[in-house]
Amino acid sequence: MRRATLATFAWGALCAAGMASAQTSAVQSSGGGSSVTVFGIADVTLGHGSGSIASQSQLYSGGNTSSRLGFRGVEDLGGGMAAGFWLEAGLDIDDGSTGSTNINNQSNGSVGGFNFNRRATVSLMDFWGEMRLGRDFTAHYRNRTDVDPFGNNGAGTSQPQAGSIGGPTSTRASNIVAYFLPPNLGGFFGEVQYYFGENGSPSPIEDDGTGYSGRVGYANGPFAIALAAGRTKFAHTATNGDIDSANIGASWDFKVVKVMGGYYRDKVDKLGELTGTGYLVGAIVPFGFDQIKVSWSTYGTDAAGDPTARKWAFGYVYNFSKRTAVYATYARVSNSGGSTTALNGSLTDANRSSNGYDLGMKLVF
Repeated sequence: MRRATLATFAWGALCAAGMASAQTSAVQSSGGGSSVTVFGIADVTLGHGSGSIASQSQLYSGGNTSSRLGFRGVEDLGGGMAAGFWLEAGLDIDDGSTGSTNINNQSNGSVGGFNFNRRATVSLMDFWGEMRLGRDFTAHYRNRTDVDPFGNNGAGTSQPQAGSIGGPTSTRASNIVAYFLPPNLGGFFGEVQYYFGENGSPSPIEDDGTGYSGRVGYANGPFAIALAAGRTKFAHTATNGDIDSANIGASWDFKVVKVMGGYYRDKVDKLGELTGTGYLVGAIVPFGFDQIKVSWSTYGTDAAGDPTARKWAFGYVYNFSKRTAVYATYARVSNSGGSTTALNGSLTDANRSSNGYDLGMKLVF
């Protein structure tokens, strides 16, 4: 009985915090008190964007769900304790390449080649929760993806995600030491993280890429709400400085429609401080086995003119099965205050609009 409870808890902890890959099917091998799972998603999209300067058509990966290949496992250590690992690489299905990763959370630290850029962690789990170390989502990112009907993918990606000034740790960070609350607290959940920039000392940039992030929330029945905040340190210059991010996200599932919304704020403490503010409201409507998606989002900064982009997005997902789906998304972004945001690789003049659409297919394995 105890081992069954442990197995349930261990997999719950490994798949917690809104990881999309928790919904994938898997090929498993197991022996004794351990198991290993291979999982992935192959998603390819025909996208088009139009703007006042230039339009573009392209085949790209991840219009509905980010393509990936991963391996995860858990081992029963006895006495109610378990250990786990999670290795997950991003894939670009259009050309067969893999995504880049960020070295030590630096803005100039991107490297390519095959790597587990999406997640690379080891964990130790018990009744007290989970300790997780490695590369992972930052806690303050999760509120952007959890309440976006489009999951921060494709032309429908929310403007607080697409336009964020949150820097290299806006989505993920390397060298994380994290703690997650156990999943049996009556709906309450939370996590805290500290991550290292790992620069030499003494140095003017010794703290660059070092930071912390945290999230606390409540999810029970149809309602969920979470608050998150984080800070990443950078040297104070004309173009860079400490980055503070804070947000709140909430959702309510009425069965016939799931509504969601979020508020986001980022601040860069450079010479001439810059602040970005964004909002999102959205909905997912189940239509048989399929989904209709809609969202409105906006993000702008207090730079000269207050450049701001506002986006409407509409989407439909047709599920052939639990593993295979086709989808279509249309989005339109309007600019003001000098903003030049454009969709799907197109270019547009300041204060002009841009349109984009995606037609794609995904397979889960």
